[in-house]
Amino acid sequence: MLASLQDILDTVKANNLTYHQKLMTLGNIAERLFDPRDLLGYTDEEWGFLQNQMICDLCEGYAIYRPRYILPDYNVYIQKGCEFLELPPPKDLDEALDGLLILYSHVPSITTYPVYIGRLDVLLEPFITDEEKDYIKIKRFLNHIDKTVPDSFCHANIGPYDTKAGRLILRAVIDLEAPTPNMTIRYDKSKTSREFAELAAKACLLVSKPSFANDAYYISDLGEEYGVASCYNALPECGGAYTLTRLRLGTIARTCKSADEMLNELLPRVAKCALSTMDKRHKFVVEESNFFNSSFLEKEGFIKRTNFTGMFAIVGLADATNHLLQCEGLNETFGKSVRGDEIATAIMDKLKEITDAHEGVYAERTGNRYLLHAQVGASNHEEDKRNAPAHRIRVGEEPTLLAHLKQSAPFHKYFPSGTGDLFAFDQTYVDHCDAVVDIIDGAFSLGYRYITTYLKNTDLIRVTGYLVKKSEVEKYRKGEVALRDTTWYGSGTDECANVFDRQLRDEKDVIAEK
Repeated sequence: MLASLQDILDTVKANNLTYHQKLMTLGNIAERLFDPRDLLGYTDEEWGFLQNQMICDLCEGYAIYRPRYILPDYNVYIQKGCEFLELPPPKDLDEALDGLLILYSHVPSITTYPVYIGRLDVLLEPFITDEEKDYIKIKRFLNHIDKTVPDSFCHANIGPYDTKAGRLILRAVIDLEAPTPNMTIRYDKSKTSREFAELAAKACLLVSKPSFANDAYYISDLGEEYGVASCYNALPECGGAYTLTRLRLGTIARTCKSADEMLNELLPRVAKCALSTMDKRHKFVVEESNFFNSSFLEKEGFIKRTNFTGMFAIVGLADATNHLLQCEGLNETFGKSVRGDEIATAIMDKLKEITDAHEGVYAERTGNRYLLHAQVGASNHEEDKRNAPAHRIRVGEEPTLLAHLKQSAPFHKYFPSGTGDLFAFDQTYVDHCDAVVDIIDGAFSLGYRYITTYLKNTDLIRVTGYLVKKSEVEKYRKGEVALRDTTWYGSGTDECANVFDRQLRDEKDVIAEK
C-alpha cells in the first residue's frame, strides 16, 4: 500500500499514539512512499493483485532496510560476548541478563523491536545458583522487557527439557501477567518431564503463554537450530525471514464461479505473482539495503545471511471454501463439511505444488524454497473482515473440541514456518492441567504443530498468535493511548474475526464425541 505526505501529517497529529508509536509509524510510511513498480520492478499484473487485495504485503514497505524477522543466536553472546557493544562474556546471572537487555535493543525487525529473544532457559540455566534470589532477577528482567519492548510479537522460547531456569521463568510469567514477551515451549513428551509440561499448561491457561510447539515436528522440517518468533513463526535460528507476503484466499475465491476456476486458473496466477514480488523484495534487502554488510549481528555471527528465507502465507481458507461450497449448491461451512475439507485440501495442495516449484532468491537454508505460513490475520483493509485467520474455522462455527482437532490437524502439515489453533477453556481446567496436557499430546499425535489454550474469562488473552489485555483494548477503543502497539492490532483483529468470543471448551464440550 502506497503512503502519502498526508499520512505523515495524520500520524504527527494523532492523539492516540505514543511518541515511539508515532516514530515507528512514520518510519513505515517512509518505506511506502516509493512505488514498487519503479523501485523493485513489480509488474503491472503484480501491482494489480495488490491493489485488488488478493495479495497483501502487510504494509511492509518497499524501501526495505532490514529483514522482517531476525532470530539471532544469543548463545554467541553467552560464549563470546559482543565486541560491537563492548560486552564481555557474562560471568554470572546479573551480567547475562544485563547484556541480553542491551543486545535486544539493537535487534531490529518489522516492528522495530526484537521478535525473538532466544531460548531463555537454555541461555540462563548455567547461571542459576540461588533459585529464590535468581527468581527476583528473572522476574525483573521479564518485566523490563514488557515495559521497554511494548510489542507482544517479541517472543521467547523455553524447553524441551525441564530446567531450573525454565521453572523460574514460568513462575515469573504467571506472577507478572504481562503480554510481553510472547512465549513458546518446545514440547516433546519424550524429552519434557510431565511435571514441567503441566506447569507450562497451567501458565498457558492463566496467562495465555507459553503455547506448545511440537518440537519433533519442527526439527524434522527445520533442524534443531530453529526458533519460534513473533506470533508462532518457526524459522531458522541465526537467521530469519526477509519478508512475509500473504494471499487472501477468500478474496480470490469470491471472483470465481467454481473450484476448478480457482484451482487451475486464478490461484496459480496470483500465487506466482506473489512469489515473484517476494523475489524482488529479497534482492533489494540483500543487494541494495546493505543491512548484512553493515550489521554487527552478521559480522559477529549472531546471524548469517544464508540462514534467511521467505514466508509465503495464507488467510481466508475457510472463506474461500465456504464460497466454493455455495457455488456447488451446498449450504455447509468449513469445519463441518466433508466436501469443504476436500476443497480446502485441494487449495492447499495446489499452493504447495506452486511453492515447491518456485526457486526462491537468497533462501539457501531452506533449499531455495520459500516456506508456507498460516498467517494469523490483520486489519489492514475491509477485505480482512472477509478472510478468517489462516486455515482456522470461523469463530461461531466451531465444532466440539475433538471434532475440531480432527478437522484442523491435517492442515498443519502444509505450514513449516508456522500455524496453530487456539482453544478457550473454562476455569475448572486450572485444577486439571493433566487433562490439558493429554489434549495437547492427542493433538500432536494427530499431526498438530502448535496449540494454545487459555481461560475464557482472563484479561490477558491470545488474539491470534500474539497477546493483549482486553482491558487495554477497551481503553484504546475509547481513544486513550495504549502502551503496546499490539493493542491496536488486537482491537482490529477482534473487529474482523471476533477472536475474543471463541467457543468455550468446558467439560461437556471436551468429552463430546468420545
